[in-house]
Parts: sequence; C-alpha cells; structure tokens
Amino acid sequence: MLALTGAMAQPAAADTPSWVALPNPNPNSTLPEGTPTPLDPQQVISLRVYLTGQDPAGQVTTALAVSDPRDPAYTHYLSPAQYKSQYGPTAAQVSAVSAWLSSNGVTITAANQHYIAVNATVAQADAALDTQITQFVSTVVINGYPFSSSSVGAVGGFSIPTALSADVVAVTGLDQFVPDVGTANAATAHTIQPLTTSAPLTAAPSSSYQCSQYWGQHAETIPLAFGQTSAPTQLCGYTVTQMRQAYGIASSPYTGKGATIAIVLDGYSPTMLSDANTFFAGQKVAGFAPGQYSEILDRSAVAASCDDYADQPEETLDVETAHIAAPDAKVVYLGTECSDTDGGQQQNLLDAMTKVVDHHLADVVTDSYSIDESSFSPADTDAWDMTLRQGATEGIGFDFDSGDGGDGSDPAVGQPANVTFPASDPWATAVGGTSLEIGPGGKPVAQYGWGDNGTEVDAAGTGYTSPPPGMFLEGSTGGLSTFFTEPAYQDPVVPAAMATDDGTEPARRVVPDIAADAGSSWLIGYTGAVNEGVYGEIAEGGTSGASPMIAGLEADAKQASGHAVGFANPALYLLADSAAIQDVAPVNPADPPMVIGAQPYFGSATDYLTTLGEDSPSLPSGTGYDEVTGLGAPTCSFVTAFNRR
Repeated sequence: MLALTGAMAQPAAADTPSWVALPNPNPNSTLPEGTPTPLDPQQVISLRVYLTGQDPAGQVTTALAVSDPRDPAYTHYLSPAQYKSQYGPTAAQVSAVSAWLSSNGVTITAANQHYIAVNATVAQADAALDTQITQFVSTVVINGYPFSSSSVGAVGGFSIPTALSADVVAVTGLDQFVPDVGTANAATAHTIQPLTTSAPLTAAPSSSYQCSQYWGQHAETIPLAFGQTSAPTQLCGYTVTQMRQAYGIASSPYTGKGATIAIVLDGYSPTMLSDANTFFAGQKVAGFAPGQYSEILDRSAVAASCDDYADQPEETLDVETAHIAAPDAKVVYLGTECSDTDGGQQQNLLDAMTKVVDHHLADVVTDSYSIDESSFSPADTDAWDMTLRQGATEGIGFDFDSGDGGDGSDPAVGQPANVTFPASDPWATAVGGTSLEIGPGGKPVAQYGWGDNGTEVDAAGTGYTSPPPGMFLEGSTGGLSTFFTEPAYQDPVVPAAMATDDGTEPARRVVPDIAADAGSSWLIGYTGAVNEGVYGEIAEGGTSGASPMIAGLEADAKQASGHAVGFANPALYLLADSAAIQDVAPVNPADPPMVIGAQPYFGSATDYLTTLGEDSPSLPSGTGYDEVTGLGAPTCSFVTAFNRR
C-alpha cells in the first residue's frame, strides 16, 4: 500500500489547552499587507465550517487502494452513497458543531455532508474562533489621486474548542469578505491573476510569412540566428484530424464510448453546442450526437454575475479539445457563477467539483484553473483536498493545467517562483505542456518541452531587436509546491535533488505529472472568435488545452480497460519509462528549433523569431522526470496501459 502525504503542518494559533489551531485561513499563510484597521464588530461575514467526517485515515487508505494498480482493491470504487455512509460526518458530529456555533450566536444558513455554512458578526466570529478578524488598508497615489484597497486577515489564525478537534477540518470564507474601506475613493478587491493566458489568434495570422499547415511545410530566409539563415514558418493551427492522428485516436477503436468528461469553468456560452457542431462539421468530422453534450448551471445566477459571459476561448477550447481526444465520450459542462474575488471564484469552482463527486457526474474532470498557490490559504487547500480525495475513492480523476507562466516568477515585482493550485494538490493530476511537431500525414516528427522565447525581426529585416533567443514568452509551469510534501508515488521517480531543492529542505510535491501539446496550437471555433456575434475560428493551445487532451485520453482508456482510470497518478508513475509515455528530451540551446512569423503571445502581425523548447531558466527539460513535462507525453499506446497488475 503506498502512502500519500497531505498539507504541511501549520503552527498552533493558541497555547491554551482548551483550544486547537485550525489550518491558517489567510491566503499565503500570512497576513495581508497594509495598515491594520479595526472592523465594525457588527459587520456580517459568511464562513464555512468544513467537517472532518468519519475515519479520515480510512478515507486516505481507501482512496489510495482503489487507485493503485498493484493493490487488490484497485478499481473497487465506492459509490457516492457508500462514501457518505462510510466517511461522511455522523449525526453526532453535525450536532456537536452546530451546538457550538449556535452557542456563539452564529446563524446557520445551510448544512450538508461537507460543511455547515454560517453568517456571523465579526464579534461573534472572533469569539467562536478565538481570533481577531481585521482589515488591512493600503493606499496608493496615481496621478495625484489616492486609491485605497482593503483585505481581511485573521490575526492569530482560527482555533476551535479542543472537544471539536476531530469534527472540524477547516473554516473558510475569510478571503471572500470585502470590507468597506470607509473612503470615497475606489476600493478594489484583490482579483485573480491566472498564469494561463489566452490571447486569440486567427488561424492564418497576417504576416509577411505564410503560415504552415504542418511542421516545416514552408520555410523562409531569416536573419542569422544560431548559425541558421532559414526557419519553418509559424503554424496556422492543427486540424482535428491532425491532432487525432498524432495521438493515435484516428486509428484506435477506443474513442471514449461509455465514459463521461466533466469540464468546470466560470460562466457559459449559450452557443457552445451549436458552435462545436459547426466547427466539427467544417472539419469534416462528426460533432456531438444528441444527448452527448450537456450543461449543468444555474442560468439565473451565471447570467446575473457574468452577463452571459463565457470564459472564452477557455470554454470552447476545453469542450472541443475533449471531443477531439474522445469523440464518443459524453461531455458535461458545469458553468459556475463568476466572482470578483479570489475566494469567491475558488468556492464556486469547488462547489461544482463537489457536485461532480456527490452525484458521480463524470469519470474524469478537467479544469483550466491555473492560480498561484499564494492566492489560497491552507484552509482552502484542505477543503479542496477533501473533495479531490472523495473523487479518488469513487474512481473520478481530476486534471488541472499546470499553467503557462514558466516558473511563475516575476523579478520586476519581486514575485518568486511558484506553482499553481489545485494542480499542485497530491490528489490531482497536473498537466504540463509540450510543443508537438506534426508532419505531413499527421505523424509526429518531434516533441519538445514547452518553452517559447521570442525576438522581433528589425525594421530593416537584417537582424533582431534583441539578440536571439530574446525574451521568455510562455511555457509550462512547474516546480515545487509550498503547501504539500512529496507524495509516495513520486518518490521512486522524481529525482531527490529536485524534490528537495538540492537538499535544502524536506521533499515536496513537484509538478507537473504529465504533459500534452500546448505550444503548437490547434484550431477551435466559436461565436465571437474573430468578430463579435459571428462564428469564426482561431488557433489556441496552452496547458489549458493540454488538460482536456489528457482527460479525453483517460476517457478512451476507460473504454480500453473496462474501468475508469480514476485518480491517475499512482498508475501514471508506474508507467514511467514505459512505451505508454514518451520522455521529452531537452533541446540543444546552441541549435534550438525555431519558427518565424506572427507570435501568438503578442497576438500581433509583427514577425518574430520564436525558439522552442527552453522554458524559464529554473525549469530546464531533462532526461527522465522534469518540471516542464513531468513524466513526459502520452504515446499511441497510452490508452491501453491502464490495466490491473
């Protein structure tokens, strides 16, 4: 039986024996910056008290056993009803927690098998959680005008009575509270800055060079770079058929029949199904059959908060890529309410994930939600961890894109290297990116770890505005988690020096786990792609596309093996060095692969020389596991590799 460690232990918030500390509710485990300012004690704040449930150690044991191909219990998944009966909270636990909340004057607004939701004044929350909830106000002067922003933090964290220590796992919601800063100036909440970027690019960008339908179709003379005076032109965007040929889907009998893929994002597109079927018809392949695509969303809530906004091109990219990878799988789209705060979006997406596991809506879930770990609190990650673990016991896998920002650092603003969550959760599969070269006939001819660097051709056409390779543009996000220690399934495969940061700290969770094409874009189509209100096609990619590609292949694997892959990581790491996963070798920095033409990162018609295969300096691709592609990329035999051992 393999073991899997969870979040790193948090320091106690109180020394009094009658209180026990909960996971820190403050994002990034620290108090916000700014001047501490007392809150009105009567201001109302909404919180969620997450319940531990029965036998938490047994939850972990079961989730691992059903996910490990070497265990006799492999694929003996629980139903949602069985999970609730065996591991959900008891009536006594709910009663004890409810009584404690009520005794502090807190108003219970909702309760289910996961949490008790409450409204409390700041004074009531302070008393119930042995803390001091405070707002922190920051003011900046822009063009002579002061602008203030505020956020809240719990000084000393949250604690609960020791008698409830086995009943409550975390209290969340603090990061959704946006207090009034008490000024007429604009007050802004801290908004999410995703590491995944999606700049629309037309399929045939305007450029002095003709784009290529396949790798190397056209080549052009370039100013001297790396000893070369010619380079292939930028890709126009791979077709559906090319992608299916490259991943072996076109010739495979396994197309996801009998499997369901869930896609979770905020917002929704009212034209998603018709757009998809228009796109696939134009590609001369079958679209969604009646009943094959469905949506689950609160239309009134989504419309009110998002103004019928779809997370475009994200929604289309995920839905259509899932269908590219698994043509016969069902796809269900869960569109959540939009939110202006980190915590609000996190909670809405988590609620959708919880709905999937409570009703077993899918076999695999994909979510292109790449957010810096520092936007989450340890309390948040514990709440997510419980839902992902429940999914594992039920045979539901969760794939998250690792992000498109390389190591996530930004020296200009002092931001250190970081990875994204929920991709970094040990119960999730983090999907990184490659740049896939597809030659004529759909055959892959090369593959590199995704890392694009670019420099502009100068006005004279005789050189470059900066020496090649130029500036780092985009690449697969990877590295060490700040929240999680190393899970046991990574220990035999991930180099110890990598997991321990060259021996400077205990081994930690490393991402990504696996990778798929991200840097070589493929075509998608939707209303508004090029002109508002009009159907059009663009080329898209990124790890936001790699995640639904892996999810689709896992759906194909269910049909091939006769069982859902479920939480895939234990099986994936057993496939290291097998024919199912291709190790993505590093490029020669003295002679890197290059393309010339419009650069998707800038979404412009200017001519750029883009060098491939070199991610952030701290994330070099290497032989074996690396922090760009993880284990590597799936081969044509990937979908038939998930059998009992």
